[in-house]
Amino acid sequence: MSKAVLKRGWAGSLLAISLGLGLNSLPSMAATEVVPLKRLKINDVILLPTVSSQYQAKFTKPKTWQVSPKSAVYLEFQHSIELQPHRSWLQVMVNDKVIKHIPLTPQNAEGTKLTIPLPVGLLQDFNTLNFRVQQHYTDHCEDPLDKSLWTQILPATRMVFDYQPVVPKVDLGGFPYPIIDELTYSPAQVQYVVDQAASDKELQALALVNVHLAQQAQEHELKSRVVFGRSSAAPDEHAVWIGTAAHLAAVQSLAGSVGNYALQGGQWVNKQSGQPLASDQGLVLFFQAPGSKSQTVLVVTGNTDEAVLKAAEYLTLRPKASTLAGGSAEVPIGWNPPGTRTAKVPRFVEGQSRTFRELGFDIQEVHKINAPPITYKVPVVSKFHKSGGKLWLDLNYSYSPQLNPEFSSLELRLNDVSIANLPLTNPAGEQLLRASIPVASELIHPRNELVAQFHLMPDKYGWCVDNYEDNAWGKILDDSQFRVEGAPGSYLPDVGLLNSTMYPYSKADNMEGVHLAVPATPSVAVLDALLGFTTRLGRSTLADTDLRLSLSKGFASLPGDKNLAVFRESADAAALPAGAKLVWQLSGSSLMQVLKLADPNGGTISGETAELGQGAYLEQYALGPDRVASVFTASKPAGFLALGELFESDAQFETLASGFVQQASTLQNQLNPVTETRFHVEEKNAVTGNWWDAALSWVKGLSWSLIIWGLVGAFFVLIILPILVRALFRR
Repeated sequence: MSKAVLKRGWAGSLLAISLGLGLNSLPSMAATEVVPLKRLKINDVILLPTVSSQYQAKFTKPKTWQVSPKSAVYLEFQHSIELQPHRSWLQVMVNDKVIKHIPLTPQNAEGTKLTIPLPVGLLQDFNTLNFRVQQHYTDHCEDPLDKSLWTQILPATRMVFDYQPVVPKVDLGGFPYPIIDELTYSPAQVQYVVDQAASDKELQALALVNVHLAQQAQEHELKSRVVFGRSSAAPDEHAVWIGTAAHLAAVQSLAGSVGNYALQGGQWVNKQSGQPLASDQGLVLFFQAPGSKSQTVLVVTGNTDEAVLKAAEYLTLRPKASTLAGGSAEVPIGWNPPGTRTAKVPRFVEGQSRTFRELGFDIQEVHKINAPPITYKVPVVSKFHKSGGKLWLDLNYSYSPQLNPEFSSLELRLNDVSIANLPLTNPAGEQLLRASIPVASELIHPRNELVAQFHLMPDKYGWCVDNYEDNAWGKILDDSQFRVEGAPGSYLPDVGLLNSTMYPYSKADNMEGVHLAVPATPSVAVLDALLGFTTRLGRSTLADTDLRLSLSKGFASLPGDKNLAVFRESADAAALPAGAKLVWQLSGSSLMQVLKLADPNGGTISGETAELGQGAYLEQYALGPDRVASVFTASKPAGFLALGELFESDAQFETLASGFVQQASTLQNQLNPVTETRFHVEEKNAVTGNWWDAALSWVKGLSWSLIIWGLVGAFFVLIILPILVRALFRR
């Protein structure tokens, strides 16, 4: 949501709830939102080549905007000077309606700027913006693929929305809207309020609510932070208060009454019955923040910490409980989360085959001779190299009739390497073709990009073409699959897999195999890092029923059957289970530091880090063949804050590289890999290691200088020395 909306503060003014403040009587303030092409996921020039081209972008209109006719599309474009103006044109379309028809003439060939009013009557929640061209360089004997046929939409093109903020409907039936609104362009921002002495159950409730919001947000960015005690939400933040009435000072500021519930003697009482809520009976409240058209307040509370946890579980239940409606919901007495769930297939390739549909890929269809590439992001979390496993791409596809069989094909590239080129040879087209393509293990990484490029050449290509209709199309079907044969090995432990999919924490999207651990008295900075981790975890999964992650304060009794995410300050080093532990030591007079990792099998491994204990460290080691402990350590609050920002920032998180340990830097705002640690430690921790991998790890662990001197010595012994000996004997 734009920061130009109302900026009235509301902390400390919640008494207005009980006075029935009329929010619609708030004064109106106009706002402006500029949406460049980059925010529509277009990072470069839009090229429109050949005689006929079209490019489609998608945009939204938030429900909290009353868009005015002052809104516009600011268009910047250029085109080939060789185009014929009487036969060449550019059309700008919104929801398939032409809003501007522009002849392509010599006068507008370079850097042309136009302002096109946006017809607000055409706008819906989800909309399309199309750029379509028809372009010709001659009246006779035209090559439809001639290089002089082009138009470019330049990156400075943008949409500018002028609007009046509208008060959203705040109702638990629509939760988590408007906290999470997939139609907005700015990140969702949430301030959580907890007590400094919050129990482990209250902090578990905090994690559950944040994961649920992140699952609803998906690709929409979510930024959250924690404060202790009373709310101090910024104008563009929603507030979420979690805790018992006795623990939470923010709840006590509600003037003793919210709707049908009142605070009496530090307990919630139902005003109709006059009875306190039961000890395991949670309460959820949801209302508009007084004096604001954009902020809401969510309260997850109860008379005990057990009730607070029940309230969080009830709120995050999917499908929703039927009683979630209006401004409040009382958890039924004796309610417990359901004991069964509908299993969903994880959205990555592990040890089993996965269809495109299971990976979240819909049927993809492209059109015309300049068809754009179809791109798939495919995470693979198993190691196929030297593991006995094999990966196949079983592709199901179809294409249109009237293609030139000599020039038409479907090209497939994995990580910029061609893996197949399938000819499209039937002039009558095909409705269903199948191809099985082996994928070389050397090409497979945790993060992969598969590109399917249809080359749809017209049936008269190579001839002198005057006029023709380009009705070509190609389609990739969603029952295509990545087929796994054999038993691929495991990458674990590897913090780089968090980058790809949050594996292995995302194996079950209800997170039943995840345990979070924080210090006995966690600081705000530690909880901010916890929120960042759970945000990334939620955005990497799709919930179906309930959430089942667990949390503990302190490290005395961590479960032995779950993947652990441990947040600890450097003073907590001795409290961890057996495994690697971080120790900081100054390296002489150097400004660098030595990071020492205690190997479970004895000894330490050292690597240099770029900061004097300011940053945070991401470390992972094996607990078994498919379980890990990720340990997040910092000695300063700034390190935990950097860690939270890392997990919340898409751009920064994508820099998280494969390896055993990484440093989240506070100085350079980037990640610094700690070198020469991964191979040695990983093979000692991994259950599936073998002698070849160990030998390879030893070689890779050698310094470059040692390798170079070794090669020089071998050259001398094998080449130079025999020559000298032969020369000596000839004398």
